[in-house]
Amino acid sequence: MPENLTESYIGWLNDPKLMRFSNQRFRTHNIDSCRSYLASFADTDNLFIAIYFENAFVGTMTAYRSADHGTVDIGLLICAAVQGKGFGKDCWSTLMSYLLATGTRKVTGGTLRCNVAMVRIMKACGMQPDGVRVAHELVDGKAQDILHFAKFT
Repeated sequence: MPENLTESYIGWLNDPKLMRFSNQRFRTHNIDSCRSYLASFADTDNLFIAIYFENAFVGTMTAYRSADHGTVDIGLLICAAVQGKGFGKDCWSTLMSYLLATGTRKVTGGTLRCNVAMVRIMKACGMQPDGVRVAHELVDGKAQDILHFAKFT
């Protein structure tokens, strides 16, 4: 996926609106930081997945595996140009289903309560509440809960 480390991708990571619910908003990204992050997946069981639609790169997903526990925590980034069209839900559902069908016993994900679109995706994909970290992060100076969700085989 090194071919996807483009100015456009770096722009997503540096877009304050797109990253408003992500801790990436506290960092400035460049080609070197992106290469380092991609390299961190080498020789691990973790996944960094490129999402394409009609031959265009439109997002990424991550899957952090804990083989000893049979768990995987997944994450999602969809570029602004295609948000609100169902890609996030389709991608989330597809990866989650794949992981559960291939030996993972529990798939997890988390988001801020104010990230309504991501909460909606997790619920629509059949995930159940798996804990709350109350008032754990600040968004625009206001404390927000982190909601955790899970789906089991």
